[in-house]
Amino acid sequence: MNITNECVKCIVGQIDKATKLLNLEKKLSLEIMNEVENRALSFSFKDTPPFVAKEVYEYLALKTGLDDPLEALKQESIKKATTYIPLIESKIKNSEDKLFIAIKAAVAGNVIDFATTEEFSLDEEINSIFDTNFAINDYKVFKEKLEKTKELIILSDNAGENVFDKILVKTIKELYPKIKIYYATRGKAIINDITTKEAYQIGIDKYCEVISSGVDTPGLEKKQADKKFLELFHNVPLVLSKGMGNFECLESYKDDRVFFLFKVKCEVVASQISRTLGEIILKKG
Repeated sequence: MNITNECVKCIVGQIDKATKLLNLEKKLSLEIMNEVENRALSFSFKDTPPFVAKEVYEYLALKTGLDDPLEALKQESIKKATTYIPLIESKIKNSEDKLFIAIKAAVAGNVIDFATTEEFSLDEEINSIFDTNFAINDYKVFKEKLEKTKELIILSDNAGENVFDKILVKTIKELYPKIKIYYATRGKAIINDITTKEAYQIGIDKYCEVISSGVDTPGLEKKQADKKFLELFHNVPLVLSKGMGNFECLESYKDDRVFFLFKVKCEVVASQISRTLGEIILKKG
């Protein structure tokens, strides 16, 4: 999925939002924004939004001297998400379809996203998600494939979501103990996305193998990934891809091994799949 003019505006807006969040001095903020707006004029419309965003976020890190500019936000999101663990575990325990409820919780966590113009409340999402239907629902196909597979890769997305992802991974292992699960993260800090640091932090490695995709983009841009990871990715029979960034990078491959799990948080993606802003999606590639 290539960028549009709306994507350009969104990416520039993200950097503006980041400078305000970081309470940067006015002079530095203006310098950063002037440069980002100038670079935006030459963004390639042949690239995906995550690939384009990479460059300006790297510039933000350079100018602020911070390797992980949104680290504080990531930790705040993880702390907030942790408070919902008892509720989600109770929902799963009392459900006839534990996998489905765990997936619902995992997609609820997808509202934790810095890289969107639309903002959603995690409180509202958690309280409504279990009564919300998927606008695109390929759950039955996913479950059938999961029951037959020996290996699964889960492509992670934003910090805070990893708390809910851990519950999902744990649930899958309890239901299908023979499945080997890989939890793939970004290769370096980018926006508020999960790296191996945040994955290990919550102890998800107790139930799966944490691996780095090697990408420096807020989505699995294959041309940025490690060769070793790509070899695994192309050989694993089933992939659960979380978030819009991964969707934007992978949807064009039409890979039926890949299932996309996300909340629609921008009009560009909504248009791409002919759905509505705010809906939740579980879609086969």
